[in-house]
Amino acid sequence: MKNIVKKARSLMLKQTRKNKAPAWELTEIVIQKGKNLSKKYNANTNLVLIALYLAHIKFSKKVGGKIQKNHEKLSARLAGKYLRKWGVDEKKIEIILNSIRSHHDKEKGKSIEAEVMKNAECYKFLTIIGALALLHNMGERGESFRKSMKYVIKKMKQKERLLTIPECKFEAKKNIKEIESIFQL
Repeated sequence: MKNIVKKARSLMLKQTRKNKAPAWELTEIVIQKGKNLSKKYNANTNLVLIALYLAHIKFSKKVGGKIQKNHEKLSARLAGKYLRKWGVDEKKIEIILNSIRSHHDKEKGKSIEAEVMKNAECYKFLTIIGALALLHNMGERGESFRKSMKYVIKKMKQKERLLTIPECKFEAKKNIKEIESIFQL
């Protein structure tokens, strides 16, 4: 499965460059958190990492656009094609795809991998580095500084509500206070 993780990473990197979003720094944050949470909660680390890499292979820099609003389903559909092409077993594919589709709670997660993936994915917006990476990325997308700051705070609040793992909730509360003080909101 490590080979599939590498393939998923390469695909995400290619798609990030093509889509000009999301910021690669956010992907690096989420991967580290996914590894840590997988070990702590006995989830299959490879499945979590594959889901995290493939969760945004269909994405757009346009905030609130049709692709962004539906990226979970769109990414899962495309990911399924690649996973089958790469020879991943159907049971593992279903865990990965459910993790991708459920990371915004539009579908119920059916495994510990889905829960870990969702919390790692949300956590990236709840760190100082993640907030700054998103702020920078919004500037690269042509958004004003003020609008970008408001968007970062909005994403933090949205992602905080999706957290289910207690340690992530605790860390998020602390980090949000620090980020808001940096942004002086």
